[in-house]
Parts: sequence; structure tokens; C-alpha cells
Amino acid sequence: MFFLPITLLFLGHGIILMIFTLKNHKQKRDKKLFTNELIVATLFFAAGLLFPFLYQSHNPTLDPNILNFLWLTSSILILMGEIVWTLVITHEFLVCKKNPSLKIEKNHENFKKYFTQNWNYDFRKDIERKIIHIIPIGVIFIIWTIGNILGIFGVLTQWNIDIYSFCYWIIITIGFGFVLMVAIGDILKINKTYLLPNWAVRWYRKSMIADEVETYVSSTPLVLCFVPFIFAPFPIFASVALITTVSDATASLIGKKYGKHKIFDQSKKTIEGFIAGFTSTFLIVVLITIIYYSFMAVSLGTILIMAIVAAFLFLIIDIFSKHISDNILNPILIGLGMWIIFVLI
Repeated sequence: MFFLPITLLFLGHGIILMIFTLKNHKQKRDKKLFTNELIVATLFFAAGLLFPFLYQSHNPTLDPNILNFLWLTSSILILMGEIVWTLVITHEFLVCKKNPSLKIEKNHENFKKYFTQNWNYDFRKDIERKIIHIIPIGVIFIIWTIGNILGIFGVLTQWNIDIYSFCYWIIITIGFGFVLMVAIGDILKINKTYLLPNWAVRWYRKSMIADEVETYVSSTPLVLCFVPFIFAPFPIFASVALITTVSDATASLIGKKYGKHKIFDQSKKTIEGFIAGFTSTFLIVVLITIIYYSFMAVSLGTILIMAIVAAFLFLIIDIFSKHISDNILNPILIGLGMWIIFVLI
């Protein structure tokens, strides 16, 4: 039962977001946030319900004592993060209570006003923002490499744990902890902005875009959408993570910097951006499945089919996604497409 604290935290966040979204449904619909926030709430529910099965997803016979240890350490570390947030919020509350003018100065309307007045598109800042999204994906590959090295030298065997359970224990602990920390920040940003510490406000101003002022930042649904693919072979999980960050960033940056030909007259999307996204998606799938071939031994033909399907799905989502964020559609649809091909072929 050591998994219970994390499961309850995610279910709790899902319930809070669902209630808040339904309560403010008219405002959310007007700003075209309603569907996305309902999906994010559902993703929180899914993450909470799936968590008890993630560490042993590729090793059903994992020693129960080791499994309990993994659950316990994850729960302790993530709860420590929640405690830190609670202390920070309490401190900000007491400061605002002592100085009531701060509550007005730091309210949501002033936060939004400052952001909208001072935010403008800058290519260099856009690159920095994309890098912020890519860094966590780099952490996944670093952890997997460490797990491989420990496996080669027999350390994991001595610990009686497989590479999937070991690496996903670290990846999930970091990822789930990150999601919960950002989710709390987003709840405060939208409802009680004056309780945000100054460092959090600065972080939001640096990493957030205008569309995220009234809702969750894109990092939250992005990470939550990776969760179901923990059950898939690692090359699929890794490809999904890279495509939704690197391919998306490549298509966006190339399109904005070098795009000359609009895909539609009224669209901001460019043919150059689409080509960059298609090509990078195709190459990611091919390279990842070849590099990590030992974790998903499939033929070259299957690899090419998976790459082509993933690339075309990326294009279709980029062209037609309007009311649902591509940070949700890309990982879910591309991941499912690759997984289905792996199972069927």
C-alpha cells in the first residue's frame, strides 16, 4: 500500500481541476480551455490509477519487497516536495496577511496585466523555452544509460532488479514530483496568485506563453501523456518523448524563422515547418529504434512503417488540431500508432 500517497495525490489534483473547470465552464468555453482542462483532469486520474502498476510493468515477478521499497521511496520524496510547497505557501500567506497591500499588488489580474503588457514573441526566448522542455527528456536518456551501465556490470542483478523497474523508478519519481510541483503552482497562478513566491513568478514569466496565463502550462499534460507508454517497449516511450519535444520544437522554430509558404491562407503554419517536423519525427523513430534495438527487436521494415506512420500523424495533428492541445494529441496518438504497429506486425 506504499503506492497509496501518490495515487491519492494525483486523484486529488484531478478532482480539484475537474471541479474548478466545471464550475467555471462558461469562462473556460469562451477561452477555449474547457476541453483541454477536462482532458488534463482525466490524465491526472489515469496517472494516479496506473501508478501502482508502473514499476513492475515489464517484470510482473518483481520481488514484492523491492516493489514496496520503490513505492515507499517515491512516496517519501514526492511528499517532501509537497511539504516544501506547503511551507512556501504558508510563508507567502503570512507575509500577505502582515502586509495586505501585497495581496492586491500580486493578484491574478495584475499578474496577467504585467504578463500581457511585457510579453512579445522573441526567437531567442522561444529557443530558450523549447530547451526548457527538452532538458527533462535528456534526463530520461541519462537515467536509462546509467541503468544500462549498471546492468552490464551486474549491479542490477545483485540488487535483484531489472533495468525497466530501476530506471522507471527514478524517471517516474522525478516526473511525478515535477508534475505535482508545477500543478500546485498552476493552481495558485490561476486562483491565488498572491501566494506564489517571487521565484515562481519569475519562472512563469520566463517559460510561459500568453495562452497559458489562465490555464495549466504545457509541461503538465505533456508529462502526463507519457505515462501510458511506460507499459510499451522503451523505444516507443523514448520516441514519443522526443517527438513531442524535439520534433515540435524543430517544426515551430524552423517555421517561424524560415517559413515563407503558408499551408493555408489564414494559417500561421508553414510548409517549411511541416517538412522540418515530418523529417525530424521520421529520423527520431528510426534512430531510437535502432539504438535501443535490444529492447524492441523488430525488422527494418517495421521500423520504417512505424517512422512513416508517426511522421504522418505528427503532420495531421499539426494541421488539424485546433481545440485540443498538440501537447496532448501528439504523444497519445503517435504513441498509440507506433504501439499498434509493434503489436500487429
